Amino acid sequence: MSNYLLTKAEYEVLEALWEFPQPVRTRHLLGRMLEKGKEWKRQTLNTLLFRLEEKGVIARRHGEVYSYMTQCELMQKQTKEILDNLYGGKIENFCAALAGTQKLPEEELKKLRELLDGWGKQ
Repeated sequence: MSNYLLTKAEYEVLEALWEFPQPVRTRHLLGRMLEKGKEWKRQTLNTLLFRLEEKGVIARRHGEVYSYMTQCELMQKQTKEILDNLYGGKIENFCAALAGTQKLPEEELKKLRELLDGWGKQ
């Protein structure tokens, strides 16, 4: 089973990678991280890239790095993983945990009903 849950540093690398429209060389990615205030050594970035590669999120070929998925695709995979691991894969368990003992405002309930109705029509 894949682990799409990322550390903050791994996610920061991905965010920088997504800024490039094409696969990018590691040195350019390192430069982008420096621009973002991360004074990492090349080995630090390589360690993070290795972890992301192990998780199946990125690939490195011929000195270039590219992402296998968009930010939206990653969020969908992360959400599914959380749902499966913490809530038995059941949306109703997630909603119950999210709501807890608090009462949801009517406006939020309305939006939730619209969302559920839309899912039912797909």
